[in-house]
Amino acid sequence: MPPKGQSPAFIDRARVDAILAPLIPDDGDRAFVVRCVLDEGPAHHRGANYVLLALLGELVDTLGPIAPSTERESVAPVAMRVPPHLARGAPKHYPLGLPKAPLIALASGDAGVAAEMAAALTDGPPQHALANAAMVALLNRALEAARNQKGGG
Repeated sequence: MPPKGQSPAFIDRARVDAILAPLIPDDGDRAFVVRCVLDEGPAHHRGANYVLLALLGELVDTLGPIAPSTERESVAPVAMRVPPHLARGAPKHYPLGLPKAPLIALASGDAGVAAEMAAALTDGPPQHALANAAMVALLNRALEAARNQKGGG
């Protein structure tokens, strides 16, 4: 393991940036998410986030292009946890949402169960909530591509 506070040397920030580009088109928003996922929290979490996102990026690339989908774009906002004195006004959300379609499918159409799943995925510090949202978004794209290849698009 790297010294405390340092990220593992194998982390390739540019690779994660490229993987997230289709999900977060704005360069500034994407840089913020990459920083949260790869620079925050314990080193083993940063390393795990990189490995899982890189592997999911490989999977999505292997499956090929994915046609635009209204399902994929149906996302639940991922709320920022902010101190009470900063919580005034409109709720604050990260620039990456959590796709609803795969959770609803996993919950056999039960929106309440899907909401519980979404809460479990987005609760916690930014490095967890954003990594989970990105991973679900990439898995959603991979599932869509696999369905399209199978002919069940």
